[in-house]
Amino acid sequence: MTLAQWSSRLQLLLNMKCITLLALCVLAGCATSPGPIKRQMIGLIEKFDRWDINGDGFLTESELKEAEKLSNFTAAEIVEFYDTGGDGKVSLKEAQEGIARLPEAREIAAKKEA
Repeated sequence: MTLAQWSSRLQLLLNMKCITLLALCVLAGCATSPGPIKRQMIGLIEKFDRWDINGDGFLTESELKEAEKLSNFTAAEIVEFYDTGGDGKVSLKEAQEGIARLPEAREIAAKKEA
C-alpha cells in the first residue's frame, strides 16, 4: 500500500468517526429529560445505601427524613408509595420496581400540587 492510499484510508476513517460522533451528539440533544418525578425516583435508588442507616436493607420513615427535603413528599408518603409488601418499609427491590410505576407517581404528584 502506498503512502497516498494509506493517507486516503486514514482520512476516510477519520471522516466516518466524525460523522458518527456528530450523529450521537444530535441524538443526545434530542433526548427528553426524565422530568422531576423520575429524577427523584432514580435518586431514591442511587441513595438507597446511604439512607439505609442501620444497614438492614430497608428504608423506613425515620431513614427517609432526608428524602423529604429533596421532594414534595413526606417520608410516610414515600414509604406508602413504594411499600408494596405492606411491612412499613421499602426494600431495594420495591424501590426499583417503583420506577415502573412512574405514571402513577406523576398522577399522585399532580393531585398533590392541585
